[in-house]
Amino acid sequence: GVSKGLVAEKLLSVMAEGNRQPDFVLCIGDDRSDEDMFEVISSGSPGASASGSFFNREVFACTVGQKPSKAKYYVDDTIEVIKMLEALAGP
Repeated sequence: GVSKGLVAEKLLSVMAEGNRQPDFVLCIGDDRSDEDMFEVISSGSPGASASGSFFNREVFACTVGQKPSKAKYYVDDTIEVIKMLEALAGP
């Protein structure tokens, strides 16, 4: 089947094949189905190319709610997610 992890891996691999790198990678999720995605972006293996990988950019895996997770970071609730996205978007 298709998982968020497979989608993230494919997206990052396609970017690497085109010699494109994201400015940063931010994945936010709140349930078990997000754990595969967190693992993919935290592993450092997808998106590798002759010139390196997307991991020489900043990578942020963030779960909503403090709980055991493969995500390195967490926010308390969806209100914090909105505030973070607004701050990233700027004025």
